Amino acid sequence: MCLLKNFAAFFSLVIILSACEPFESGPSVTSLELPRTPFQYNVPGASDNLVTLGRVLFYDTRLSVNNAISCASCHKQVLAFSDNVAFSRGFQNKLTLRNSMPIQNIISDVFADNVIIEEDSTPVVLPDTVFGYLPGVVPPPAFFRTDTRLFWDGRETSLESMVTRPIMDHIEMGMHDLPTLAKKLKTIWEYQHLFTKAFPDEDNVTPDKISLGLSAFLLSIRSSNSKVDRASRGEAKLSASEEFGQFLFTQKFGCDGCHALGGFANIGLDALSSDPGLSSFTGNPNDAGKFKIPALRNVQLTAPYMHDGRFKTLEQVLDHYSSGIKNNPTLDGLLRTEDGKPVRMNMTAAEKAALISFLNALTDHTMITDPRFSNPFKQY
Repeated sequence: MCLLKNFAAFFSLVIILSACEPFESGPSVTSLELPRTPFQYNVPGASDNLVTLGRVLFYDTRLSVNNAISCASCHKQVLAFSDNVAFSRGFQNKLTLRNSMPIQNIISDVFADNVIIEEDSTPVVLPDTVFGYLPGVVPPPAFFRTDTRLFWDGRETSLESMVTRPIMDHIEMGMHDLPTLAKKLKTIWEYQHLFTKAFPDEDNVTPDKISLGLSAFLLSIRSSNSKVDRASRGEAKLSASEEFGQFLFTQKFGCDGCHALGGFANIGLDALSSDPGLSSFTGNPNDAGKFKIPALRNVQLTAPYMHDGRFKTLEQVLDHYSSGIKNNPTLDGLLRTEDGKPVRMNMTAAEKAALISFLNALTDHTMITDPRFSNPFKQY
């Protein structure tokens, strides 16, 4: 593939940035390398040039106030766009308040108005409104669903608003406001070009367009090629252990009772919740300790687990559900017995092993190595 490695000729520039990992000593020479023809992303209503802009923004440390942190610092492709620590570090090396959630298969209608309906009424295929999968991709089982409410506490329902929150967060990226960021990006030559390609004949570098670019890139990150996906399409066969794990997950233990529905739940991590969770958004005390139920795609890669990263392994997660659920006042009803006590699933060692085999079969190695989602900044 022809890469544009020198931005001196119309499309190339070698730029000096701080290292992508914060607080390394000395600057690193970083080159923005993009294919001459943009990757195809297939985001309905968004051009490939817009998604490309979002990809560059996502990986650029200059979106933080001191050029130390990018979105990708806490959301790494190899980890299904999650982080491998309980709490990530922001632009001043301070710890974030919650664990970084993975990014994949997000549902949003942000670009719905841009989809053109042909005059002959030829239907235009949009992402499935329930599951949010790409057109033409067979939806996998329901427990892969990603809910439309965003963040652990559900405080955002708008993707285009959510993508800019970390940029202005006082711990994460520290930018004063979006107009300040837009003014900063206007001075950078390659962004003048990228925004013009994405938004021709318009006032290019604006807060709204920064948000749309990031939204388009996040919507492009799709996972649909795990072993379980391929098995659902008749392209692979689960092992005996994986099939047993799927039976346990969907039937005996009913794990999909929560994960199929999405939403929010208190799963009894503590007898009393120190983090208000959903209630900080709704103001309802009955929502205390409830957090977003995560999709389980690529769960093998997204440790540590829970909103506070307390569990380092899937084994520890299963131990919790097997015998560790606490009698929290707002514990989800599905995790109580008929007499109101916390459920004890009492999983055997063999059952835990089978469940982990099944969960590992949800790993999509294609997504985590797809160059379309990779870092376009190369360090030398």
